[in-house]
Amino acid sequence: MKRRFNPKKSLGRPLAALAATGGAALGPWLAPSVWGGRQRPGEPPLLRGNIPLLGNALPFSHNATRFLADCRREHGDVFTVYVARSRMTFVCDPLSYSTVLRCPALQFEPVADEVMERAFAFPNIRTEVDLDRLDGTARKYLKGEHLGEISERMCGAVHEFVRDGGNGQLEGASGELPLYHFIWDAIFTAGTNIIFGHGMACPAVAQAFQDFDRDFPTLVAGMPKFLARDGVAGLDALAQPLSELGEAPSKWLRERQKVILDLDAKRRGHAHSAALWAVHANTIPAVFWTLAHLLNDPAATAAVCDELGVGRTAADAPVTVDELGTMSVLQSAAQESLRITTGSMAVRRATEDTTIETRSGTFAVRAGDQVCMAPQLTHHDPTVFEDPEAYRYDRFLDRGEGLPQFHKEGERAGFAFMPFGAGKHTCPGRFFAINEVKIMTATLLRQFAFEPIDGPLPPFDYRRVGLGVFPPNDELVVRWRRRDA
Repeated sequence: MKRRFNPKKSLGRPLAALAATGGAALGPWLAPSVWGGRQRPGEPPLLRGNIPLLGNALPFSHNATRFLADCRREHGDVFTVYVARSRMTFVCDPLSYSTVLRCPALQFEPVADEVMERAFAFPNIRTEVDLDRLDGTARKYLKGEHLGEISERMCGAVHEFVRDGGNGQLEGASGELPLYHFIWDAIFTAGTNIIFGHGMACPAVAQAFQDFDRDFPTLVAGMPKFLARDGVAGLDALAQPLSELGEAPSKWLRERQKVILDLDAKRRGHAHSAALWAVHANTIPAVFWTLAHLLNDPAATAAVCDELGVGRTAADAPVTVDELGTMSVLQSAAQESLRITTGSMAVRRATEDTTIETRSGTFAVRAGDQVCMAPQLTHHDPTVFEDPEAYRYDRFLDRGEGLPQFHKEGERAGFAFMPFGAGKHTCPGRFFAINEVKIMTATLLRQFAFEPIDGPLPPFDYRRVGLGVFPPNDELVVRWRRRDA
């Protein structure tokens, strides 16, 4: 019978034996760095964990929301957690976020550079690429006047995918559908082709992206590459096709290509892989959860279908860009799903020893430490969101008095809802992402009647903690029939 690994038992016996010899043989295992260091005067409470080097990695990766909520109850709104060789200071009070974001010693750029090196095999990217110009292409072409054009192309691509049977998944007048698998196919195919150019969403690219995305959390955590062999191979497989663009790519990618054109093909492919991951990794689960929550709530389904004109509009009529702006009920439903399913964190790196001002007090932070804001805690805070575990499709709906504002302890909490980050580094693709959710959901609800989901929704895949929307850990099969059948 295979023995189950017990960290305390497995590590406790050898350490006890060594301690009996006077501790001389413990060597590097007693080094403070292995256990997260010592708490210095003025620093937040330090939670070292039980396993050298890993610290609290196991409970953190198992369910970070629950782990951080427990830490908050015991230690207050500010505490430091040692996780896999990193010291992470969490600020859990949304009313203190503004001072954290304004602290000049806390910078986003070192965090982003580390992600590019670890996950996308692109070290020292700032020495080769004008990142301000690269970021500017997304901020220009994914909002404002250009948002309508790319959204219109997405409307057409999604409609075409569904009309043509969704890769064989929507054949006949009725049937069953593995919802997450279908959403993955639809968004990846439509989005990749309209953004990177037609023909880019081939089976080989789709498989390589899946392999890379599956191992992305392991890569970003800086774990040894042999633990993410499929992810490393997936990235290499993406590099060659993504080094060039397909037919009729978006203006965003055309301008992005100009910025990195001087790079060799492999590095250009890795740079574009970052864009591909940013486009799909969170949008796909966001669309899934929006549909899943709607189908699990008949009242929500009815309200959204009424707004979409189901029964009054031709079932096969494509969604238009003009309609997207009128879908306030659907937008609220999507935001409520994001509130419940987002596990992202806003992370900054201390570039020097500094202090952070919070409502709980002033705390010292060491150079190199990460300072993290975990919106998921606020999203599930009953003092901010009434009955936070319940799905309320109209929670974010304008009821004639303007969009709802949320408060904590009598103060308006401007950072109560943060699925896309905060400050000047808020996700530039957030407007297009919400439009994608609307387009996919509206297209499906207009063309198909789905049986309500009876029972609980799938659990989250917590391996993606800190990286955005949690994917489902299990598939969800739904029954459908064509409305025009």
